[in-house]
Amino acid sequence: MPNLNMPKFPFNMPFFMYDISNKQLITTPNIPGDITDTKDIILTETPIPGLNYSPVMQGGGGNRKLSFTLPCIKTNNTVGNLFLLKQFDMLRNQAVGIFNFTSSPGQFNPFPKVLYYYGIGSIPLIYFVKKCNATHKAGWVNAMGYPQYSEIEMELWLDENSLLYKGEEIFRKLSAFTGGILTGIDTIQAQTHKDTRRY
Repeated sequence: MPNLNMPKFPFNMPFFMYDISNKQLITTPNIPGDITDTKDIILTETPIPGLNYSPVMQGGGGNRKLSFTLPCIKTNNTVGNLFLLKQFDMLRNQAVGIFNFTSSPGQFNPFPKVLYYYGIGSIPLIYFVKKCNATHKAGWVNAMGYPQYSEIEMELWLDENSLLYKGEEIFRKLSAFTGGILTGIDTIQAQTHKDTRRY
């Protein structure tokens, strides 16, 4: 198989997401735990009297949904992790812009969307923020009463109407085509090399 390794990078890509609506970059040295990446395939059974089975009808596809928990740790004795928490807090309130200090959100102001791609094998894509909850850990409160360790529970829903998603469709097909070739080579080598044969 072709060697896909490169010389060791002098850095790692940090966790980040960009709040498009409020124009703020959210990043942290910590990374999420397991990232759940789901997309439902909607099928419907249609019972027919007298048949020994129920025909299956295609009902379309669900939305791609990401969920993960991000630890936010800042162990100082003044504000703790307050500033990072407030960045996430912007994601669960109607978007008015981070520098808009005078006007309040209107009745139908939309909630923020984010640009995200860390750890899921896709190009950067636009997501709706469905959930942004915080759990402040017991015992991790400083002398000023501010939390030092919080866990942010996120759920993001993909916006497939964005132009970026068209790029993801091309990227998916090219990657799948390349993967079919490379995994085929891997399988042939594993079957023919005496050190990797299973029997």
